[in-house]
Amino acid sequence: MMAQLGAFGAIGGRASVDMFVKSMSASADVVALAKIEVNLDSIPEGKNVTFTWRGKPLFVKHRTEKEIESARNTDVSKLRDPEKDEDRVIDPRFLVVIGICTHLGCV
Repeated sequence: MMAQLGAFGAIGGRASVDMFVKSMSASADVVALAKIEVNLDSIPEGKNVTFTWRGKPLFVKHRTEKEIESARNTDVSKLRDPEKDEDRVIDPRFLVVIGICTHLGCV
């Protein structure tokens, strides 16, 4: 009987501590506002740079004119996500993508 009482007490104590710790972490709306600033001028043309944003890899590619032209001339009907390059980027010189592998989480 005492062992059962001790086990229930331990479980209850653990649940209380977990709830307290979770209440101390940032809320979802605060995390959603998390941002970083990147100096794009420091990225040489044709090079990639990796940053960490909210614990995830963020890849920034400073594209060459040849890469921009190639992306614009791609037949979007053959893409899995058919979207024009002009719709994918704000500044055509820079391609910014988040690196999350949807298959095995390998990145």
